[in-house]
Amino acid sequence: MSDDGDPPVTVIRKARWRTVAGVAISAVGLCIVAGIHGFLWVIMGREVFLDGFREEPFLSALGLVPLLVVALQLGIAIRAIWWGDTITLGRSGFRSHVRGHSRFVRWDDVKQFRVERPAASMHDVVGWDHQDDAFNGNPVWEGFRAEGERTTTLDCDLGWGWQDGAVAVCATLEAWRIRYSGEA
Repeated sequence: MSDDGDPPVTVIRKARWRTVAGVAISAVGLCIVAGIHGFLWVIMGREVFLDGFREEPFLSALGLVPLLVVALQLGIAIRAIWWGDTITLGRSGFRSHVRGHSRFVRWDDVKQFRVERPAASMHDVVGWDHQDDAFNGNPVWEGFRAEGERTTTLDCDLGWGWQDGAVAVCATLEAWRIRYSGEA
């Protein structure tokens, strides 16, 4: 490939087993909750079981809410397989879609990519430092806890669980940054 042509689009995704594991766990949970309902249906009889739902609103909520919650979790897990977290690399920068938030970061805005372990985590995250420490064009929403206490020294992070691991993703991002930011 020549340097004057556009590079091929490179997409980094979350590790596939993480999304498939979510579907499997949610499906097992749905089967357990539906199995409990089926067991009660058989033991109590159809009419008594349905009358309990019709006559007692509390029993209806107690029986249906767990079923709906587990079904919702299964739907979210299935959605993550096709529309999960991605990092798309391009000539001018990278676009990330992480935890439902999309953002574009130019290569020139990044000082360096690095891997760090947050204070209260056992997983490494891929993150970066901005060229200008006073840079406030990209809000930092993933490196903070709810109380506003920083968990890493990174300006921003992409989280954990990426395919090939945090170190490989960091090396790929750093190579693209060096190539296209004009630092070479």
